[in-house]
Amino acid sequence: MRQREEGVGPIPPGQYWIDPTQMWENHWYNLAPRAAWGDHRITIHVYPGTQTFRRGGFFIHGGTHAGSAGCINLHAGMETFVRDLNEAATPSPDCYIPLTVRY
Repeated sequence: MRQREEGVGPIPPGQYWIDPTQMWENHWYNLAPRAAWGDHRITIHVYPGTQTFRRGGFFIHGGTHAGSAGCINLHAGMETFVRDLNEAATPSPDCYIPLTVRY
């Protein structure tokens, strides 16, 4: 039940969505640490009705550090995710992809 603990548990179960146009790339000149965030991250948005226990700031990201404070960390698999997402998503500002989290 750590999903209910702010700052320590995994993302709570529920309905979320991502917008492929919000993919953020960590360029060499950015200050975000690569070990924690990797080279890419994308914001996870909460659908109304999903109980987040006053938590937020969820992302899908890479990086080499194990664990997360609520994000979905794909580690080395993030680059494959980014490539597949770019190939599958339409280049439209109205492309929203549903994301269901279950345990």
